[in-house]
Amino acid sequence: MNQDIYIKKQWFIKSREGKVEDYYILDTKELSSGSFGKVYQAKAKLLKNDPMRAVKVIPKRLIENKDRFLQEVEILRNLDHPNIIKLYETFEDVRNIYLIMELCTGGELFDQIVTHGQLSEKDAQQVFIQIMRAISYCHSKGIAHRDLKPENFLYYDDKPGSLLKVIDFGLSRVFRQSGQQEKQIMKSRTGSTYYISPEVLDGQYDELCDIWSAGVILFILLTGIPPFNGNSDGEIVKQIRTGKLNLDIKELQVVSESAKDLIQKMICKHSQRLNSSQVLQHEWLQNLSQNDLKLSLNFDSLKQFTQQSKLKKIVLAQIATQVSLNEIAELSKLFQSLDKDGNGQLSFEEFKNGFKEKKNDLLQYFEAIDTDSSGSIDYNEFIAAMMERTFYLKQDKLLQAFQTFDLDNDGKITAQELKKVLGDNDYYNKIDSKFWESLVKDGDFDEDGKIDYLEFVEMMSDL
Repeated sequence: MNQDIYIKKQWFIKSREGKVEDYYILDTKELSSGSFGKVYQAKAKLLKNDPMRAVKVIPKRLIENKDRFLQEVEILRNLDHPNIIKLYETFEDVRNIYLIMELCTGGELFDQIVTHGQLSEKDAQQVFIQIMRAISYCHSKGIAHRDLKPENFLYYDDKPGSLLKVIDFGLSRVFRQSGQQEKQIMKSRTGSTYYISPEVLDGQYDELCDIWSAGVILFILLTGIPPFNGNSDGEIVKQIRTGKLNLDIKELQVVSESAKDLIQKMICKHSQRLNSSQVLQHEWLQNLSQNDLKLSLNFDSLKQFTQQSKLKKIVLAQIATQVSLNEIAELSKLFQSLDKDGNGQLSFEEFKNGFKEKKNDLLQYFEAIDTDSSGSIDYNEFIAAMMERTFYLKQDKLLQAFQTFDLDNDGKITAQELKKVLGDNDYYNKIDSKFWESLVKDGDFDEDGKIDYLEFVEMMSDL
């Protein structure tokens, strides 16, 4: 059961040609607006049962540095975590760039703080562990957010226990390239005044600036007030530079010593500050994680995925990139329950511990699900392997997937189209052309060298 394909989730998040209005019906009422554009709710035209999306419309005249903007989009393409906003596809016309994203309807974390003031310690834990899981994942990928604040966290919906999603990666930067240990020191002074760290003010910093910001958010969650305050930005900055944190306030009298200890280890000198993994390992959050639901993996589902044809695995990976959280809510909970260290990826040990009964040859199954050969199972890989057959065989899912690979819309999928979708990359550039022909054979039942829609459905329906 050796790995026979190589898949990266971002290959399926495409920049479409044509007008966005040809694919989506945008509401006239905007959901939100800011200095970089407006967000609208939208419904897909071609797929009747497709979930609602959010469309961020960015006028090109507002983009001062297009390379930096494209870096933001590329960061979103690469991120793959339950607590990070999902990008589905992009469009570009003469005036605007359009980001088709996950629709979150539960409001900002900021609104919850304004409405309720300080949260109970238990509620603060539930919020903060999600914040830190997202940050830890970003840092593991070499990405610093640099603008963490309650306004940049949205609840997916208004149901109790709704997932929190970090948004707005406009100020994010790659501080470490993939596969490298050396970090790039960041220098630009950026972020929001209440949450900015002293070293950002000094213009020499690394990803631990996010830990300071998260510590400020935690302080606010537990008290309802910021740790550094003033009548002007200048006064606030002066307090931040001194770094004197006052925990002897009435709002913290009912808060546990463990929570206050964590705050002190986040809002402190850079040299003494915890990193994201250490924050997640702090006893205040470890006590919470021990109460996670005891969920387990379905071995039969995983075994079935590993036995599928190469092309079917690729299609399942594509379908997984386009699903909404509502459609995979239970799988998302299962993934988070298994992800004990909260880094957004399942190690072999976490995978192995996900089974109620001891199973043989688990490493082979683990490697088969790890379709990007990263040594861990990413969120999208997990969803692709665990999706119910009845779900991915829905007509809308199959039609959307078929259209992704049928690039010229002639009703046929060719080897050339499969090669173009999977991208121009180091892995597939070394692959013989016969590989693409073999992929087509997985669904080419009439042996005409192409896959039509009926053949595609038949291939996906095979056990």
